[in-house]
Amino acid sequence: MFNTTEVYVVAHSLVPGGRHYEKGGLKELFAEAFLKVLDQVGNTNLGAIYVANAFSEVLQDQSVLGAYLADYVGLRRIPAIRIESGDGSSGIAVLEAYNMVKAGIYDCVAVVGVEKMHDVVNVKLNKALSTITDYEYEGFFGVTPAAQAAMAMKEYMIKYGYDYEDLAIWPIKMHERGSKNPLAYMKKQASLKDVLESEVVADPLRLYDVAPAVDGSAAVILCNKPIKSDAVIRIDGIGVGAYGTYLGQRDSLTELYSVRDATNMALRMAHVSISDINLAEVHDTYSILGMLALESMGLVRPGETPRLLSTGALDAGNKLVVNAGGGLKSMGFPGGGASGMYELALMVMELMNAKPFESLGRAELGIVQDMAGFDLVSTSIILRRVS
Repeated sequence: MFNTTEVYVVAHSLVPGGRHYEKGGLKELFAEAFLKVLDQVGNTNLGAIYVANAFSEVLQDQSVLGAYLADYVGLRRIPAIRIESGDGSSGIAVLEAYNMVKAGIYDCVAVVGVEKMHDVVNVKLNKALSTITDYEYEGFFGVTPAAQAAMAMKEYMIKYGYDYEDLAIWPIKMHERGSKNPLAYMKKQASLKDVLESEVVADPLRLYDVAPAVDGSAAVILCNKPIKSDAVIRIDGIGVGAYGTYLGQRDSLTELYSVRDATNMALRMAHVSISDINLAEVHDTYSILGMLALESMGLVRPGETPRLLSTGALDAGNKLVVNAGGGLKSMGFPGGGASGMYELALMVMELMNAKPFESLGRAELGIVQDMAGFDLVSTSIILRRVS
């Protein structure tokens, strides 16, 4: 018989991104997010902990991370499984946790994303980020994730007839949203002049197109039944897609096939169409990736994102609102471990109309998109507010 167990997000927490030198390391960041969600649910029957983390071997010289983190919070008898999938680690961790609850193996599981990016010098941090590429063919020869994003941006501009000034609308809009979000790392607005005068990272990509690296953590608890009667959030669909090949083999850099496939899978599971979605949180480590994600998901027609952003069509008050909290561009990029968890925690808050998202109104359906590397592996998660 098909298992009809439903999966609910019953608790969430988020440690705002920053340079958390005052915290001893991954353990303290993990504990802060995890203990917050544990306090929200009380003595729940927690079966396992899934830890999303991408870079602990490189940045902290630590493997078997889950066991050490669980031991730190006094839960050494609960299985703690570390999930690594580059900067898409969060989405895969949620997928695995969801499957365990859906299958009836556990009543409740926790998912915690954590990454500490600022315990090392920039050379070591950049080395860690380069592992997201196909290192044998790309990273070894100096190809970075920023360079990949720059090539995609250049192709997008040529394909759809845009100048860089047109694409600068993404960081401008994300900074505008972040200025109203007390949880954001970047709380200042940005003008077109600010964007254009920022340094070139990889032509045409500029500094304002890049989500700043931060230390951060976020957590959720998934259960097979809600623990309260108001603002109940349920996972209605979850999908995963892949297009694992290095850029030299790509036919196009403006279509994210893994994102498309993950989204279609999630939509089929949720029995909804993309036009039903009210809120979206997309993985914008680089501004062009946010634009390509929206278009590959089918939320926006190809080539239309800059125009819609510039007219305010994706702002609060419209049928579709994108990155209401400012995206990773304003929240910061807490590595692969916590970036997708930031998106998920924000989406839960948006659907619940929690501060600072009261102005969004009573939205019913939201989608969270997370991605590893340049279109290597992606997840899409559809959340529904059911009460």
